Amino acid sequence: MQSIQTLTPDTGWIAPDDALPEHLSVLWRQRHYPKVAPTYRVNSILSVMELVTLGLGVGVLPLFLTQGRSDLRQLSPTLDECQTDLCLLARPESRHLRRVATVFSYLAEQLQLG
Repeated sequence: MQSIQTLTPDTGWIAPDDALPEHLSVLWRQRHYPKVAPTYRVNSILSVMELVTLGLGVGVLPLFLTQGRSDLRQLSPTLDECQTDLCLLARPESRHLRRVATVFSYLAEQLQLG
């Protein structure tokens, strides 16, 4: 099993492109693997996940996206430098709508990470 410590500059990396230059995963990779040039640069974290799922390389992904996925393998412990809060926002006038309240309730149940 490959671990994050054995990754080399030759390992195929998938990373956000210039649309997300300050994303925590980009900053972490640049700090820990400064010589790495991503093999694929995509415009969203969901695209990073899809390319990783296809086996095209490794990437840094939020745990809430990977939770319950048997087609992905975590290569390292949680990256403390990439920890962040997840916020869900709604306009004040819409948060009382039944469909919005239903989505909020569902997400609150599903996004419990421990």
